[in-house]
Amino acid sequence: MTTAKTEAPAEDTAKPAADTDIARKIWLAGVGAYGRIYAETQGAVEKLASTANETFDDLVAKGEEMEEKVRKSLSKSPQVEKVGQAVETATSKVTSFTEEQLAALEARIGKVRESVSETLAPWNLPAIGQALEKLTTQVEALTQEVAALKAEKPAKATKAAKDADAV
Repeated sequence: MTTAKTEAPAEDTAKPAADTDIARKIWLAGVGAYGRIYAETQGAVEKLASTANETFDDLVAKGEEMEEKVRKSLSKSPQVEKVGQAVETATSKVTSFTEEQLAALEARIGKVRESVSETLAPWNLPAIGQALEKLTTQVEALTQEVAALKAEKPAKATKAAKDADAV
């Protein structure tokens, strides 16, 4: 029995070592794949960087050729003239509509300003100050008139009393 016991642990220790070895190999394969992709990408980037100006110039030249071809084909098409006229018509309609809307908006803003100024007129401090000065002048004038009338009243009363005594 002792021999069986010693064999079993030997198998158990060999199995984890094999599992660790497989896991390590998988890890190394991933690292190797990363290194390979990095090296290939680096080479492609260096190649592109060295030919970037040439590539750009080639693309610009091809773009100019395509633009010229499109212009020639459009200039031969009668539909382009119709589209141009339609665009001009739409542009003029939009412009006139915009001008009308702007005029309507300005008129509405004028009405709102007028309404606001009428609403706030009682709170117009300079106008209130002028009205107060005018009222003060009128009150002073009336006060002087009342004082003059009061002064005349006793004089008339004494004159009437003298006239009553004389009779």
